[in-house]
Amino acid sequence: MLTLRFRELHLSRPSQWVERCHQQLLEELADRSLRVRPHVWLAEDWFSPRGIPGIAIPFYLAHPRLMRLERAQMHSVEGGTPDTCMAIMRHEAGHAIQHAHRLHRRAPWRALFGASSAPYPDRYRPRRRSTRFVRHLPGWYAQSHPDEDFAETFAVWLRPGSRWRSRYARWPQALAKLTYIDSLMHDLEHVRPPVTSRERPLSLAQTSLTLGEHYRARHHAHESAPAGWLTL
Repeated sequence: MLTLRFRELHLSRPSQWVERCHQQLLEELADRSLRVRPHVWLAEDWFSPRGIPGIAIPFYLAHPRLMRLERAQMHSVEGGTPDTCMAIMRHEAGHAIQHAHRLHRRAPWRALFGASSAPYPDRYRPRRRSTRFVRHLPGWYAQSHPDEDFAETFAVWLRPGSRWRSRYARWPQALAKLTYIDSLMHDLEHVRPPVTSRERPLSLAQTSLTLGEHYRARHHAHESAPAGWLTL
C-alpha cells in the first residue's frame, strides 16, 4: 500500500462516522447563531488554509484499513475516535471562523493572540506550566502560534458544557481570551461572513506523493526534533 499514490486511492469522502462528526459541528455552530458552515475534504493532514473557511480531513479517516496503516506507521490515529475527531474539528472550525471573518485583522485580536502573520515554526517548545493559554488538544498546542492560540481558545468556548468560566477562573490571561471570543461571537451572530470560498486546496487528487513518501517525511520531522520540542 505504501507504493500507492494518494490520488490512486480514489477516495472522495471520509467515513460515515466522521461525516456525523462534521454534522454535529455544523449544528454546534448553528446553535451559536454563527453563519459560517465549514466544508470538508480529504487531504494528507488536518488543516484549514488561510482564506478558505473549510477543513481538510486526513485521508486515513476515510477507511478502517487506512486507519490501521496510520497506527502502524505513527503509533496513533489523530482524530480516530468520535471524541478526538470532534475536538480537532472544533479547533479547525476556529481557523475557519477566523478566515471567514478575517478576525486576525482586528486590533483587539492581535493584542490578545499576537500577529497572525508570524512565521509558523517547524517545531516549538511548550511552557508546560503556563496559564496564559487554554488546554484543548494535546501538546500545549495553543503555544505554537497565534492562530493556534485562537483556534484552541475558540474550541474551548464552543464545546458544549465546557464551563470555561469556572475552569479558567484562576488563569486570567486565558480567561481574557475566552471572554473576548464570547463577546466577539455574539457580535457575529447572524452575520454573513465576507469570505465564503469553497475551494479544496491540497486535496488528495492534487498530490502525486505516495503513501510511503508521506510517512517518510513525517518520520523525519519527528526524529529530527530535539528533546523537549514538539513538531507541527
